[in-house]
Amino acid sequence: MLIDLHVHTRRTPGGALRPLEVLARAGALGLDGVAFTDLDTLEALPEVRAAAAETGVLGLVGLEFSTDHGRFLCFLAQPERLAEVPGLFGPAPRPARAALIRATGLGAAVVAAHPYDKTLPPACADALFTLDGLSAVEGLHGRSRSGANDLAVEAADHLGLPCTGGSGALASLDELGTAATLFRDPVSDEAGLVAQLRAGTCWAAALGVTLSAPSEAASRPGTRRDASRPARPTPRSRPAGRS
Repeated sequence: MLIDLHVHTRRTPGGALRPLEVLARAGALGLDGVAFTDLDTLEALPEVRAAAAETGVLGLVGLEFSTDHGRFLCFLAQPERLAEVPGLFGPAPRPARAALIRATGLGAAVVAAHPYDKTLPPACADALFTLDGLSAVEGLHGRSRSGANDLAVEAADHLGLPCTGGSGALASLDELGTAATLFRDPVSDEAGLVAQLRAGTCWAAALGVTLSAPSEAASRPGTRRDASRPARPTPRSRPAGRS
């Protein structure tokens, strides 16, 4: 299944997208679903549920929480049962390590969002190598420059984590689907999404790109890329911050 794993609604500052319009466009683009990840809020959940029922396109709800070391996508099996973010992780700016401990303690799958994109401060950057509890790294973010994405893929490779993809769509439907995540098995709800993220059965993908099979030698799935390109990038250097 192909899911855009990082989309915002009007509930995110600067956002202009409505879930009903997003899911309708997603179906037209050939996406199987969309994960809505508003910044520090779950307020769009009822609207997403209604839009999914009307369009028949899978609409999942997570969130993007901000910390002193960047932002993280957080997915939980039953988001309806959770309190709003300040009550869940504490008020911003919240310490990244404490927030990750809290999230993983709740059984969440946590993805480092655009960790090397300095245009979306604070960037996590090489602090990524000091954090525990990550299920994956966002290796393909549609609103980040390719250099930032390349560094994220390299970091995931060194950490032995899979890469996800998401458009980061915020204000225009044209942003939707520029990056997505391919899941090995069908996903029908947040519980299934969390299970596959934590198992590592996912790959970053771009629409219109032919996907190659993952390397049989890889202990965990990495990114899937154009068949003419290597499955993993050649690291330029050993990332700083890791002994």
